[in-house]
Amino acid sequence: MTLADKITSEPAQALIPRIEALVDGGTRKFRDIAKAILDDPEAFIRGSNRETCQRLGASEPTLIRFCQSLGYKGASEFRIDLALAYVHNRRDVLAVEPLHQDRRLVNVAEKRAIARLAAEEVTHDRSLVIDSGSTAEFFARALSESPGKTIMTTSLTVAQILLDQGQHDVLLTGGRVRREARSLTGQLIPTALKHFRFDTFAMGADCADISAGLSTFDEDEAVVTRALMGAATRSIALIDQTKFAKARLHAVCRFDDLDCLITDLDADSPRAADLVRAGAKLRFAQPHAAEGSLR
Repeated sequence: MTLADKITSEPAQALIPRIEALVDGGTRKFRDIAKAILDDPEAFIRGSNRETCQRLGASEPTLIRFCQSLGYKGASEFRIDLALAYVHNRRDVLAVEPLHQDRRLVNVAEKRAIARLAAEEVTHDRSLVIDSGSTAEFFARALSESPGKTIMTTSLTVAQILLDQGQHDVLLTGGRVRREARSLTGQLIPTALKHFRFDTFAMGADCADISAGLSTFDEDEAVVTRALMGAATRSIALIDQTKFAKARLHAVCRFDDLDCLITDLDADSPRAADLVRAGAKLRFAQPHAAEGSLR
């Protein structure tokens, strides 16, 4: 089963019952891993492969096979969906945000393609504001050949990438640092943004739901993202296919609030047609091509 097939057929919220089934019906090693996940999901979501294997007394190949048995390519994708599954099911577990390092490892070629197309979209802009997140980092790297721009960001990593390129004037929004995500958040940001106006805001999201629009894991981040949208003349969303069919989180915007949504979905897919009906203006990025199409 491919990642795209898994996302379409097995939403994240169905994951916990499938893990529970392995406690009763899996091999001994799989039963041990499943039980450990259910006993302490936060430790599993926030642990690296090495840390998890040391804690469970299991080998990394066994852990990977466990994740693959549930339709995932590896542990990073599995941990992200596990975090979202607990948000959806609300099983007396505090929301645990997936590790940023896990997000960086998922759908890499597709995120690069989306970033290339987004960089083309803003070629003639003089000022940008850029969200935090793994796709935002790919987008920042794709601006390496772009003429110098004034760019504000909530991401410390994005700011460093842009500074290293040399041609851009880089600003940070200010605010409280989210240590794991290396990003800025808090009520200082909407206040500071009242004094700025940018050509384009490039944003990501943790979830893209046809009926609910875009949402994010952190409530403060949702507030900040809406403020960033208000500080730009137009907003473009960079959304790879792993963000669809996820649990709904803290709402950011509807699809018809966006000026453009760049995605790696198949242009002829039913989901793309649903997005168009929901008001999305789509551009399609191809992982192995530099061009996209507009619908």
